[in-house]
Amino acid sequence: MPETKSKRYLRLSVHELVDYLLRSGDIDNRVYNQETMLAGTKIHASFQKKQGREYLSEYALAETFERPLGTIRLEGRADGIVTGGPFPVIDEIKSTVLPLEKFHEQQGRWHLGQAQCYALMYAHEKKLDLVGVRLTYISQIDDKRAVHERKYSLAELEEAVSAYMDDYLRFHERQFAHVDERNESAGNLAFPFASFRRGQREMARYVYSVATQGGTFYCEAPTGIGKTMSALFPAVKAFAKGKLDRVFYLTAKSTGAEAASAALGRLYEKGFKGRDSLLRAKDRLCFRPGAACNPDECPFAKDYYAKIRNVVEEALDSGKRFDPDYVASLARKHAICPFETQLDLSLYSDVVIGDFNYVYDPLVHLERFFDPPADPSHSLLLVDEAHNLVERGRDMYSSRLSLYEAALARRSLRRFKVPGVKRALTKIESFFLDEAKAFEGGVRDYDEPPEELVKALASLSRAHKELIKKSHPSLGAAYKDFSRECHRFEYLLENYPEHSRLYFEKRGDRAEIHLYCPDPSEYLSASSSLLKGRVYFSATLSPIEYYMDALSGRHDDPYLLLPSPFPKANFDLILAPMVSTRYRDRAATYEEVASYLSAFVEARKGNYFLYFPSYEYLDNVASFLSFPHADVYKQERDMPPEGKEALLARFVAHPKKSVVALLIIGGTFGEGIDLAGDRLNGVAVVGIGLPQLSHERDLIKGYYAKVNGEGFEYAYMNPGMNKVMQAVGRLIRGEKDKGAALLIDDRYLREDYKRLFERTWTGYAVATSPADVSENLRYFYKRKAK
Repeated sequence: MPETKSKRYLRLSVHELVDYLLRSGDIDNRVYNQETMLAGTKIHASFQKKQGREYLSEYALAETFERPLGTIRLEGRADGIVTGGPFPVIDEIKSTVLPLEKFHEQQGRWHLGQAQCYALMYAHEKKLDLVGVRLTYISQIDDKRAVHERKYSLAELEEAVSAYMDDYLRFHERQFAHVDERNESAGNLAFPFASFRRGQREMARYVYSVATQGGTFYCEAPTGIGKTMSALFPAVKAFAKGKLDRVFYLTAKSTGAEAASAALGRLYEKGFKGRDSLLRAKDRLCFRPGAACNPDECPFAKDYYAKIRNVVEEALDSGKRFDPDYVASLARKHAICPFETQLDLSLYSDVVIGDFNYVYDPLVHLERFFDPPADPSHSLLLVDEAHNLVERGRDMYSSRLSLYEAALARRSLRRFKVPGVKRALTKIESFFLDEAKAFEGGVRDYDEPPEELVKALASLSRAHKELIKKSHPSLGAAYKDFSRECHRFEYLLENYPEHSRLYFEKRGDRAEIHLYCPDPSEYLSASSSLLKGRVYFSATLSPIEYYMDALSGRHDDPYLLLPSPFPKANFDLILAPMVSTRYRDRAATYEEVASYLSAFVEARKGNYFLYFPSYEYLDNVASFLSFPHADVYKQERDMPPEGKEALLARFVAHPKKSVVALLIIGGTFGEGIDLAGDRLNGVAVVGIGLPQLSHERDLIKGYYAKVNGEGFEYAYMNPGMNKVMQAVGRLIRGEKDKGAALLIDDRYLREDYKRLFERTWTGYAVATSPADVSENLRYFYKRKAK
């Protein structure tokens, strides 16, 4: 029998209890933002340090309360407790950029509720009949202070805090009932298809084990396994055990998130009674693009915290999925911010689907789930297309500043009277100009952060803080973007320096400073280790040791490398090893490459993707290409989403004329495209997908050469072959699909490259001329026709 009945038990932080019940006011990024929060932390610590011996700082409190509607384990840390007087006083410290009395007037009830909870737990712990409460307000503008004090009898505290808990439990009753229904339905849930595909059951078994017992698991699941359902179905089944709170399903692209949402929809159709949130980026949900998140610029920020409780209750009672369309309609109905609404609703979702950065990015991860006092240790992490997390992880812990953007930001402020900010921007520009004069061009590495830059960034940070404290001008996008990146650069430099490399790059008039992280595995592992279990899966996770190194730095976790579930006879792989596409040989082989591609396309009417190393290479080969029986389309630089969709729409089943797309390897058409059936018949890849030579690639190379002796493999070879395998993976999307792939480069027959693809593609033909390509395909299609 499934373990379905949930105990009426809640483990809450004081903030979780009181914030929902008592917080009011607006969303206001001028008052609540990363800078004011960091400033608040420093002010707290400074104030606490100055108190005497009778002041107990960060005092941990916890107590279990039995109430008529359930049990609450309440936990938290009091900012301070003043002892030594006639009775102890609980000190709740708050700092703000607002006038202190205005802040108290707006939020005093919320702050008092927190202090009352700490006071009651301390009174019970010390067996006290009388406890004082002090609200200490400190200005972030001028360090002025305001104090509000009260004293409470034990009975008064018990009455107040019991009312908070009973109110919260009444609200949460619907969540208790939901969890019971969810767990029971998960126990009765059947696999949504008639049978498991080859490899699907094996993957699902491992995922279920991690979901119920914890741990880490890697799985390479080639196209056709049904990896999305293989991950979600066992994760949902694990709810029946009553030991899993939530599933986070992460993807790198919106198409992957939508596929996960669709798969979850199938489980709902089969009887699963769950809730899910499909998270969208702020700029895709915002009702007022470009407006700042405050009530002066955006009406949807007004009174958000006063409205959200009723909105949440309406959403929970609606039975609707918390997808972007529903969230937008609900938010518009109540005139509140849709982005914050989706995040608040996600707290009540069983499955949260979103981008990697919601868990891993040090500045934009979901604090409500992953920062203390939140406890994600009963949640499961599913990371789809995990091969993308390697580069995304590097990006999350890297930053770049440029002279051009600094100058643009300063010029955008011409009409504003913000002298402090302008002076700071001028200092940053001066740093770039001084560094640029110091050498003719190229790249220069730093052993230590340049003192001039550190001081200039600190100057901008101070000036920006002073600006938002004293006034709230609507500054332009150029300044906002640059100041945000400066904050990121400064934050990463201060908090994550261990694996970072700092270098200055000058190319012509372009001058940039880069903070680059070649190995974020320690940081990625720290984020994912907060959760109970972690599953990394993708169609391309070979060589598995490389991905284990890059994602966690460990080699002792279990993994599963599944074979393709589709008939091998449906796929024809041709290697063309007589052509060198190395940079030094390219000019001499453009015409030869074009001959191979023409033979490939002309062998049979159909739909073809042809991938090239770069736009420059594509343009150079294009003049030699001849496809007299095909319509040819080309991927353009910075192609918008609608352009991509228009191009893909030309690939129809059973075309009357061949259709050819000339594409860039590793670009927007490199993965996440599903043209099933006869919509794609052939894929050709020119080259081995190596990333372009760059200083950052060489930093990776140098770093891993020291760590494990595989610098070139980790910087160039493995990422390159992953792009090749992803491109070829666009082909053969179903059991009846058939098609051919052509790989053009002499290195494909080298042992070090063959070992990267032979596990997935066990057989191949070798074509030493375009005529061999034509003959091979003629035989392949003749055989399939029989």
